Amino acid sequence: MGGNLSPSVEEILEKIDIVEIISEYLSLKRAGKNFKTLCPFHPEKTPSFFVSPEKQVFHCFGCGIGGNAIKFLMNIEKISFYEALSLLAKRVGIEISKKGGVKESVEKRRILNANEYAANLYNKIIFSSYGKIALEYLYQRNLTDPYIKKFLIGFAPSNNFLLSKIEEEKKNKEDFVLAALLDEQGEEDTFKNRIIFPIYNMKDEIIGFGGRTIDDQVMPKYLNIRENIVFNKSNCLYGINWGKESIKLKGFAIFVEGYFDVLKMHMNGMENTIAPMGTAITEFHLNLLKKITNKILLLFDGDDAGIRAALRNLETIIRKGFEIKICMLPSGFDPDKFIDEYGVKSIISFIEKSQDFVDFSISINSQIYDIKNPKEKSAIIKETLKLISNVPDEIERYEFLKKLSKKMEIKIEILEDYLDEILEKNIESEYQNISKINQNTAETFLIEIVVNDIKYLEKLFNYKGQLPEKIEKLISIVERIINKNLPIIPSFLIGECEDEELVSIISSIVIKNNNEISDEMKEKIFNDCLKKLKKKKLLTEIENYKKKINEKIEKGIDYKDELKEMQKLLYQLKKE
Repeated sequence: MGGNLSPSVEEILEKIDIVEIISEYLSLKRAGKNFKTLCPFHPEKTPSFFVSPEKQVFHCFGCGIGGNAIKFLMNIEKISFYEALSLLAKRVGIEISKKGGVKESVEKRRILNANEYAANLYNKIIFSSYGKIALEYLYQRNLTDPYIKKFLIGFAPSNNFLLSKIEEEKKNKEDFVLAALLDEQGEEDTFKNRIIFPIYNMKDEIIGFGGRTIDDQVMPKYLNIRENIVFNKSNCLYGINWGKESIKLKGFAIFVEGYFDVLKMHMNGMENTIAPMGTAITEFHLNLLKKITNKILLLFDGDDAGIRAALRNLETIIRKGFEIKICMLPSGFDPDKFIDEYGVKSIISFIEKSQDFVDFSISINSQIYDIKNPKEKSAIIKETLKLISNVPDEIERYEFLKKLSKKMEIKIEILEDYLDEILEKNIESEYQNISKINQNTAETFLIEIVVNDIKYLEKLFNYKGQLPEKIEKLISIVERIINKNLPIIPSFLIGECEDEELVSIISSIVIKNNNEISDEMKEKIFNDCLKKLKKKKLLTEIENYKKKINEKIEKGIDYKDELKEMQKLLYQLKKE
């Protein structure tokens, strides 16, 4: 991850509390010595993400990600090692220098600078003779000059306008390739003859762009730039930079589907409106939003696509503990079109009639199934129960059950039995996923023994050079920590480790912390694993010599030396 930690890094890791850091992003619940929650890095219905306050390590048994506080911040904020370290250093009042292996992401700064240059250039172009058609199109969509400037909406002409400007001003072309504003060869503009929408993050930095064609016959109608270290469309929320203060003030966020929906809502005073980038609402979006609100309103077109989009997002939103309302506009009307035709007061009155997810599910499913038919009524109830099963809070879950019972005239005890069945199935499927992913190998067993018991680590040093790569890496990490006169603790092991798979193995072992194995059993497991792994290493080396010998035979070169070495290895193998 970081490699070659400077003393200040260990000092920071010793001073911070990983539980405090992670609980700013996720809601943690006590689970014995540890804490648990739903993993922010992959979709899941039952928690498999654990945090150890004792060991200062996290691990998800679902997707396998693990690490210390630095690693968590790098993943959740999509930032560099140095940036994560800087955030933690500020919290504990430590100054860090950019030397050794710790460097700020220069690449990120180059991309952000290229984005800012392009956004301002495209915005100037839209008000020039090049942008006349684009500007007329925006006027037809009822956008005005002050808002076009505020949102920095621009236009990319049909020729390689950006490329020629970069060359003319002698800018570094490679920066614009990194930012995906030029193709990978640096010979073509990404956007041609498109209206350009800059996409910002919460810090008001331009992280990417979307482009809409003026001619509806051209496909795709909407085009995003290629993903890069700054831009990932699944993590972006269009409008969040302009909307964050309004979301805090009004206490909720309105989700719509497109750029023009966001713009039109903002222009009409509903600045708490945001949109995902043509994707479903993701766990990352919700983690981001959780910092400023716990209430969401979905405002979608009431056609089939809009209903599907709402249903697709519901489970994720409910599972993250948000209070949610749904407002479906008449079919064929998105917020942009609805405001243009009926005005802002009409849309506000629609929003005031929005439904919670139980009412919405009953209403939508009643259009699919016949509520008067007992079998089909059962289907409506079961679909709604699936949504209720995602509510993390037991009291809230019970209140929604009471509501469903009353509305559908079914005894609550019957609904509770069905809900229990759904919850059990969720747990079973999650458990099966976890057990599939975490198949223990001889390597993992050996690492488990040595990480949990230092005396076995010392024994392991006697076999340096005789073991597979992963174990050799662990020995090197331990040596580096010892040379710095530091304690061999999990967060330091992880801090020194650059092998993601090894980080995952160490963090999972630390969280499991299975110290119930007797000393006698530990000794047996250690020796058995050692024997197997030494054999594995020998077999790998023998195979390598076989390949070398075959290559030399084909070329007619003498291979006596290789044969001798292989015979020595075969002799060692027999002794094992």
